[in-house]
Amino acid sequence: MCRGKPEAFAELQLLTWRHFSENGIMAEGIHTDEYGRFDIYGYIDQYFRPAGRLWIWHECFKDVQAQRGQCKNWKEFNIPGEFVNRGKLPRIVWNMGSIHLDAEQGDYLDKCKK
Repeated sequence: MCRGKPEAFAELQLLTWRHFSENGIMAEGIHTDEYGRFDIYGYIDQYFRPAGRLWIWHECFKDVQAQRGQCKNWKEFNIPGEFVNRGKLPRIVWNMGSIHLDAEQGDYLDKCKK
């Protein structure tokens, strides 16, 4: 949700945090639909169970004047361990409910289109 309305076409990434190398991307190129809804799952081949994280790249700002050009803000969620399993298909669904993207704003913007 962005200022009380669904955040349509926000970009999503599913990542795993690694201690000694770059984050592993389990899924990317996924976007919310026009109603702000999404389904995402991913897979990465590694020995230990991945520590899953969901990143939502969005253009929702509490203060509309804060948006600078084509930059996006992001919000991160740690995925609870019970929703991470071995294998390519999920066994259980995590219903996150409504996510309010404008509730938490940082000074850091990323994904600027040039």
